[in-house]
Amino acid sequence: MSIDQLLSLPSYLMLQLVREARRAGRTGPHLTVLAHLAERDAVAQKRISDSVRMDPSDLVSVLDDLEELGFARRRRDERDRRRFTVSITEDGRRELRERMAAARRHEDELLAPLTPAERDTLTTLLRKTWLHHADLRVD
Repeated sequence: MSIDQLLSLPSYLMLQLVREARRAGRTGPHLTVLAHLAERDAVAQKRISDSVRMDPSDLVSVLDDLEELGFARRRRDERDRRRFTVSITEDGRRELRERMAAARRHEDELLAPLTPAERDTLTTLLRKTWLHHADLRVD
């Protein structure tokens, strides 16, 4: 198999771009969870896991990190003492804004060869593909 065959696969190209994006450290589970928390009040860990499609044990590790950094807070659910709810802190909101600004700057570098119209088209196509799989996600 030649590299040209791989480069003809959009999924392969997307994976390579994801790897590029991760090198900058601006994407990933911590940012995903912070963004999810910023849109909600206190939310159950199980619901976060389902919504962001993250294994519950991986989520616990991410939440441990976010809590240690002061970006999130876990509390016992008042309605069901067996469960925890999670909320974002003001420091977490500030961190999310900073990370999103940095992600946008990195996005500009990553997508520099594309015109604004091409970026819009790429975003539209990727979003359409992602939303096609929405039945696999629980919100």
